[in-house]
Amino acid sequence: MPEDWNRRMRQDWDARARQDAEHFIYTRDGSGDVDDFARSGEANYNQLVRPYIPILLNGRESAACRAVEIGCGIGRMTEYFARDFAHIDAIDVAPAMIEGARKRLGHVTNAAFHVGAGSDLAAVTSESVDLVFSYIVFQHIPSRAVIEGYVHEAARVLRSGGAFKFQLNGDQSDEYLKHPRDTWLGETFSVSEATAMLARAGFHIVSMEGAGTQYFVITARKGPVEHTGYVLPGEPWAEQFLLSGFGPAVDNSWRPISTPARVQLNGSGSRVYLGLYFWQQSCHHRLTFCGRVFDVTSAGDHFFVCDDSSESQVEILIEPAPSKLPAFRVIGRV
Repeated sequence: MPEDWNRRMRQDWDARARQDAEHFIYTRDGSGDVDDFARSGEANYNQLVRPYIPILLNGRESAACRAVEIGCGIGRMTEYFARDFAHIDAIDVAPAMIEGARKRLGHVTNAAFHVGAGSDLAAVTSESVDLVFSYIVFQHIPSRAVIEGYVHEAARVLRSGGAFKFQLNGDQSDEYLKHPRDTWLGETFSVSEATAMLARAGFHIVSMEGAGTQYFVITARKGPVEHTGYVLPGEPWAEQFLLSGFGPAVDNSWRPISTPARVQLNGSGSRVYLGLYFWQQSCHHRLTFCGRVFDVTSAGDHFFVCDDSSESQVEILIEPAPSKLPAFRVIGRV
């Protein structure tokens, strides 16, 4: 029964939180750097959320929007949602996690932390939020019924047109499928299973990345989806907009980008945004697009914005030419 797993999830994750919350939430890099945990939260936010905000929020400003985070732990990513959004409701099944989050982020005034029952979002009013997000959480839940309960709850709390971005374990290997489920190695979903689950809750899929892997990331919308104003390079429908300078898609997610590259954009806005990831081996460059020049001086995810641009074809120039091609994540117009 789902309630039995909920009780087990609370017991196990409460114990893990009291033993070493940071270790069980995020495996450290081994450097002994006490800031590694916080940096990992910002890195994941910059990878999974920030470049996609115009898509997730249908062009609305995040400062006017509300978000929900399922499985917040001690707030590893919550503080970065709070930086960009008007309000974030952060929920976790383990009281010790919420206790740690309140202690760690007590200075953050626009975040509310809630101990959840384990399969619902009861603390959140129906149709009151613009984004629901969850990462490296559902992979630990051993019950499909519990996970589907969260999906239906996400649909309940989202406004019409709101987005749900979340990660499932998509590992379909024989080894994993045979493994007993517990509160560490949870359920896994195929593309067809995930698609059917979302459809039952009234969601339409915007994108799927990493199918067949542990990091199966899905973006879905409550209501119909129109692929206008943006290009997600890993999606098959985006191929026609990538005019030159791009390699093949990786996990339906990103493409390597050479220089110069050209992209066809539609949409009626004047602000163009671009998300790129620069590897450590090649992260000191000057990037030019839509008449603006940006200096890139560090590895990781970068988000660039140009205002007042009406170009339908955008050229992206990176100088000097990278020794390892950056990962092109998203481009769009709002």
